[in-house]
Amino acid sequence: MLQFVMLLLLLPNSLDAHFPKPCTTDEALNTKTCCPEWEGSPCGVRAGRGECDSYNKIQTTDYIDYRENWPFHFYDSLCRCHGNFDGFDCGLCKHGFKGHHCNITHTTERKEIHSLTEEEKTKFFNYLEYSKTNISSKYSILTSNDTSKESTLKFINASLYDVYIWMHYYAAKPLKGTGRNVAHEGPAFPFWHRMFLLFFEREVREMTSDDSFFIPYWNWTKSDHCDICNNDYFGESDATGLISPQSQFSKWKPICDKDNNSLGIICIQDLKENSILRNPGGDPTSNTLPTSSDVQKTIEVSEYDVREYNKSVKHSFRNILEGYDVPQDFRQLNSAMHNLVHDYFNGTMSDVITAVNDTSQLCRQDFRRVDGCPSRCYIPRKQRYHS
Repeated sequence: MLQFVMLLLLLPNSLDAHFPKPCTTDEALNTKTCCPEWEGSPCGVRAGRGECDSYNKIQTTDYIDYRENWPFHFYDSLCRCHGNFDGFDCGLCKHGFKGHHCNITHTTERKEIHSLTEEEKTKFFNYLEYSKTNISSKYSILTSNDTSKESTLKFINASLYDVYIWMHYYAAKPLKGTGRNVAHEGPAFPFWHRMFLLFFEREVREMTSDDSFFIPYWNWTKSDHCDICNNDYFGESDATGLISPQSQFSKWKPICDKDNNSLGIICIQDLKENSILRNPGGDPTSNTLPTSSDVQKTIEVSEYDVREYNKSVKHSFRNILEGYDVPQDFRQLNSAMHNLVHDYFNGTMSDVITAVNDTSQLCRQDFRRVDGCPSRCYIPRKQRYHS
């Protein structure tokens, strides 16, 4: 697993775990080249933004699941972007910068969702709806019943929000033969999710031409119940867990299914007959949210992580934050912090792999970025940040 984390850190900054549409053509896949043009030249080379670079495969141990050798199963030539340029074609700016030359610092003040003005709240939910209901012009998602067989690979169109769901699903599914995954249960947990949210935030800004867009956070320590599970925010739910028809999210459909097939990427259109389910607090084993005391005790832990860097370790900030090192107190919890919030929602969000189908996950994760992680994670506890 540590080898895989190092592999991700050594990759060029131009290709995260997604598939740009120009890189899903037969030509791109046959030549194993993902160097799309930006303004008439590959990787914007004529504008000095980047260049198409060939990479020798970074050798890992023998692997069964091709995700362990990402992205070299598909590509060995990728864009390497210069300076503050970023993106699969070097057409974007790195997080924290904007402008044609990506030399202007971009600072955003992130707000708690209840403190949004009506205008900000309306814009946030309108942009979410747009991101779910409009096909992405930039990305496709991969589906396959068995990714070890090239003949089963299929790229399909998806909305930006569905690409976002797929990215989490793709990284959170256990790697074949290990039981571990990339996004959880290890040192990469907070860092991976930070970049995951920043990806979506930047793509919404690009899609809407509005660089003021930000994802608000939900401070779940301020209430003993889900105070965003109402029709003013993410929709109330009935006794069956279905979201109220008065909420826009009652029409949202999940795209990735819970499954135990590590080599299958099961994100198919048929699943759109399903619905998002939510019954917060309905499970008596997880009918509470973490408290401000839980958060304070977490950020006071001095060791970021400890060997064996997994979900079994004790006295690890990362593992306490993730919720596997559970406090022994009167609540008799089965999970804590991040995991407890998943379990509390008692529905779609309770399956970590496919949780992002429930949109309230956006703001739940964002609180972990703002207040749930100390400076040693480079995630600022202040609300002002470069994005």
